[in-house]
Amino acid sequence: MIPTTWHRSLGIRPDEGKTVWLFFLHNFLLGIGTILVYVSANVILLENNPERNLPLAYGVAALAMMVVGRVYTYYEHHLLLQKLAVRVLLAVVALTGVLGVLVVVGHSVAAAVAIMAGYRVIYLLTNLEFWGVSAVVFDVRQGRRLFSIISSGDMPAKALGAVLAILIHAHTDLLYLLLTAFGAYLGALYTLRTTLRSHVIDARAAPRRERRQAMAAQLQRWFGNSRMVLSVCLSMTAIAAVTTGVEFAFFVNVKHKFHDQATVMQYVGSVLAVTYLLAMLFKLLLSGQLLDRLGVRWTLVTLPVVVLSGIFVFYGLWLTGVGESALLLYFCGLYLVMEVLRRGVFDPVFLVLFQPLSPPERLQAHTLAKGFFEPLGMALAGLLLFGLHRFPQLSQWAPFGWMGLLMVGALYLLHHTYGHYLTELQHSLSRRFSAEDGEPEPDQLLTDAEAAPTEADTVPDLLAALRDKATRAPAADRLIRLGAAALPALREVLATTSDEALVRRVAHICGRIPLPASREALVALARQPNLFRREVALRALRSFAPVAADAAGFQALVQEEMRLAQHLLHGLDANPDEDLASALQYELTKVEQRVFGLLLQLYPPHIIADAQRGVAHATRERQANALEILDNIIPRSVYQGLQALLDMMPISEKIATFDALFGSIVRPVAVVPGIVQRGEAAFSDWTISVALRQWHPTAGTLPALLPHLASASLLIRESALAVLAALARQQPGLHRQFLADYPTLTASAMSHSATTAHISAAERVNALKNTALFAETPENVLSSIVPIMKEVSFVDGQLIFAKGELGTSLFIPYEGEVGIFNGPQRLATFRKGDFFGELALLDAEPRSASAIAQGHVVAFRLDQEDFYDVMEERGEVLRNILRVLCQRLRRQNEKIHQPIGTA
Repeated sequence: MIPTTWHRSLGIRPDEGKTVWLFFLHNFLLGIGTILVYVSANVILLENNPERNLPLAYGVAALAMMVVGRVYTYYEHHLLLQKLAVRVLLAVVALTGVLGVLVVVGHSVAAAVAIMAGYRVIYLLTNLEFWGVSAVVFDVRQGRRLFSIISSGDMPAKALGAVLAILIHAHTDLLYLLLTAFGAYLGALYTLRTTLRSHVIDARAAPRRERRQAMAAQLQRWFGNSRMVLSVCLSMTAIAAVTTGVEFAFFVNVKHKFHDQATVMQYVGSVLAVTYLLAMLFKLLLSGQLLDRLGVRWTLVTLPVVVLSGIFVFYGLWLTGVGESALLLYFCGLYLVMEVLRRGVFDPVFLVLFQPLSPPERLQAHTLAKGFFEPLGMALAGLLLFGLHRFPQLSQWAPFGWMGLLMVGALYLLHHTYGHYLTELQHSLSRRFSAEDGEPEPDQLLTDAEAAPTEADTVPDLLAALRDKATRAPAADRLIRLGAAALPALREVLATTSDEALVRRVAHICGRIPLPASREALVALARQPNLFRREVALRALRSFAPVAADAAGFQALVQEEMRLAQHLLHGLDANPDEDLASALQYELTKVEQRVFGLLLQLYPPHIIADAQRGVAHATRERQANALEILDNIIPRSVYQGLQALLDMMPISEKIATFDALFGSIVRPVAVVPGIVQRGEAAFSDWTISVALRQWHPTAGTLPALLPHLASASLLIRESALAVLAALARQQPGLHRQFLADYPTLTASAMSHSATTAHISAAERVNALKNTALFAETPENVLSSIVPIMKEVSFVDGQLIFAKGELGTSLFIPYEGEVGIFNGPQRLATFRKGDFFGELALLDAEPRSASAIAQGHVVAFRLDQEDFYDVMEERGEVLRNILRVLCQRLRRQNEKIHQPIGTA
């Protein structure tokens, strides 16, 4: 087993270890086979006139690769990927056998060219097979971390092959190399089958929207409908041509320097061994870090920029007339640097580019780039080199001329590729249907110019009407129509009222008045220290476009939220209590939501909104695409903090990330006292209630209890009174002093008599949590239902509701049993932990059966009208109810369609 510390240093997560090393081994075995075939071809080609034969071999190999690429494309559309991958490796094994026969019976240039073409075809097939499976198994975020690791498996294999090339002295040795390659491919086939048994390789496409910028029909036949695939393929052609040219220059100059064949192979083998070992180290240790530090944009252009610099160095050396030995060192260095960068930097990020595409498009794009356009670049280089062979004077410097031009073209294309990459990420996250696709646009908001107020309209009366359920909706509509005329009063409410429900409604109204003053009021609300008001303001601000002048303020709020997350993470790590941990996890999700709300005011809103939906999506691929697009548009520190919040990693690692990004907390405050101190301005009532139960006050901190004793939340008041009761038992002197210091706290206000006669708020939350309807809903959300839970009692045989009555309430038994009857027939019995009448919360319809108490019953009743108010404020409640109802409906349908006799 690989040590955990190695996994961490390489960026491999615990659940990825087996998969990564399977792919590494698979690539290692493919690399052994491929490099041994490559060595065999070069031994023969370098024996005789490589200036002519190498370009010829490049051209023939390129044509063979393009033909095989088209054949592969056909089967890629007609076979499952699992079957195709296995058949490709079987074809590679067979082709290796054919090459072995050629080595034994043929020593001519034609045989050497055929062997080189065979090597390139094998390289292509193994490349398509390996990366085709990898592209489906790993998502875009895993690709960024792991593609450099799994693709480094072939580097030690190729270094080994290069060492073997040094030891070759006769053609008979080549046959042993090919036999070894044959065995390596069989090992790769076995590894592939092991991988397929442990993973579902599915390349089906999920439905997506049509792309906004469609390409011409002629281009779509080749590139699909993605401009990114077009730019990647063209840049790949240019890079492949330059790579081939540099390889040719290296081989030819070695041949000119060392005429003895054994010496040539020793020199070439040594350079190749060093190159592949450096590439492996670079991939394993630096590639991921380089991509993280530079990002996709700058990593893409690293290779062309460095190679262009190397070409300019050549012209400087050529003009100064340096000797043959210096030029040989230059060619060795250029080849080594280019190969390390191509394999360690460019290839991993090149593969990441295709990950936002749907799986079929991903496979098609990779096959197109590797199976046609890369060979096309090789063919182009072969043609140019073969033509220049007739002009010895030009052949010294002209290749570097066309290589420089091609690299400039590649640099231009890759610059545009990054923009297309972001577009593909957005496309992968965008909704399949939207107003742009033909849905009706929402009604245009009416301003005061379109709806002048009447004599009867007074803003104070309308604001008062917002507190009444019966008049709330028409009053809100009228305030929106008043527009600018109502804004002064609306702004005053946001700045002065303590009624949080009214603040929420007024903020919603301001969000629907499309005026700068309305936005300014919401921005001011977002800057208040009360985090729930900030959340309300950010939700209302979604209807406004970002304003650059407010960016600094919102960035400061992002930092404030990240600091709060850091504090909560430290508290989560230091407190093993399960209830507190659950509450803190909920508070962290609220931080995450507020951060996204702030980012909507700083960056293109549609991109941030798509990313926010993506990270909450059930599928791993959409989550990865969402994280990837965030990584490319928001500051690195904010992204890394947000990623730490979203990722399933140990708390200690999250804390280490936040401490590294934002610095260690200078004067850390324990999380429980911190929650009690900040109270309802920062935390939900359930979190405060849990913290109060674990709080140990002192004489200096006890005044922090005062606002909780006066809280509007029954849950918080109960917990605060429990703190006083515990204080009276454990520290009676401090309790008496506290009452003396605050004489307004009368005995009646502190007495438990008001709460012990009924079921406590905390018990009500637990009762909700223990029902299937609310089991997946956090207690922090369930506490918002407590105020509308009506405690009702029934005696034995009492009718709770009758069949045919209009249902408007849900019931949750707390004590006793309730029977559900259809006439005399008992249909079901409900006890504590059950619920019945749930459909009445969503739609008032006649009851389909009667409910009768079976003995003494205590239950909670939730009325539809009250519940609508809760669902308006807490969307999680509605989502959970719909999920449970869908599960029940699905089970009922399964029973209906179950074959007779199988029940």
